[in-house]
Amino acid sequence: MANRSGGSLTNRWSVIQKCTNKFCAAVAQVESLHPSGATEQDKIERTKIMYRETEKATYNMEHCWCLLRHQPKWQQHVSMLSTRRKPPGKRHAMAESTPLGDDAIDDNVEVFLERPPGKKAEKERERKMKAAESYDSEFVEALNCMTNDRVVFMSERMQVANKLDADRAQLLAEKKRRNDTENRKIDMEIMKMDLAGMNGMQ
Repeated sequence: MANRSGGSLTNRWSVIQKCTNKFCAAVAQVESLHPSGATEQDKIERTKIMYRETEKATYNMEHCWCLLRHQPKWQQHVSMLSTRRKPPGKRHAMAESTPLGDDAIDDNVEVFLERPPGKKAEKERERKMKAAESYDSEFVEALNCMTNDRVVFMSERMQVANKLDADRAQLLAEKKRRNDTENRKIDMEIMKMDLAGMNGMQ
């Protein structure tokens, strides 16, 4: 697409703004009628018909209106139009009495569309992203260190527990051996006793 000059863009915007201003005035009139059961698309179609009948031309910039209608500045402008169209004593009169002519429209209202971020804003956004990524990286690294430390701690704890169990088992086995030795010694002494001089009870 060829680059347009500033003057060409200004002229094009002037045409878009003028036609869209009048289309918004028609939208406001249709809205004020409160058509029962009408969908959003029905209202738009009725607005196109009203615009065509009043301006003797077809409104072919609906895509522009769709972009502008949700912009805060444009909404404020449309609100001002709905107030300017009627004198103070007749602001609740029927919408049909309101013309769509140039005298009801302020064609020089400044509308600010959302601008793409500048270089400074883009650099700041990139800086914040890098800072967030660096923070995330540090957090993940710290978390990994904590996880590794916990693994080492649990391994050492398991080794200590296993050693305690082994020592306890060894002590029990040693105690059992001592008891068995003492019992055998007592049995041997009993077996060596002379029973000849003992009575039956003994």
